[in-house]
Amino acid sequence: MGVIVATNKEILEQIDDLRKKMPNGELTLISKSVKDLQTGQQELKEDIRDLKKQLLDPDDGVVVRVNKNSEFRRDRELKLPEFGEAFDHLRDTLHWKDNVNKALWILFTAVVGLVIKTLVMSG
Repeated sequence: MGVIVATNKEILEQIDDLRKKMPNGELTLISKSVKDLQTGQQELKEDIRDLKKQLLDPDDGVVVRVNKNSEFRRDRELKLPEFGEAFDHLRDTLHWKDNVNKALWILFTAVVGLVIKTLVMSG
């Protein structure tokens, strides 16, 4: 096995050769682009974190509100037959009330007629 011994001078010469082959201006642009990407990625992570909180917040998140709304709608649909029966009873009660009012007007008219006839006959 041979041991490769490189002197500092040889290493520096190789580094200089690499520097000469690398485009210096493009390297700066690439470095800036990478930094911009990192900044954009960090902002994106923060935005996603905020959205996640708005969606999944256990107290007031969108998912919780949607679930509450769905539960309210299910409960309302379950109570619809009860409301239908109540409306039927109300309609029947209003119909009965109208009939009672008609009967009371007929009775009132008859009583007034009898009172008038009694007053005319006795006078």
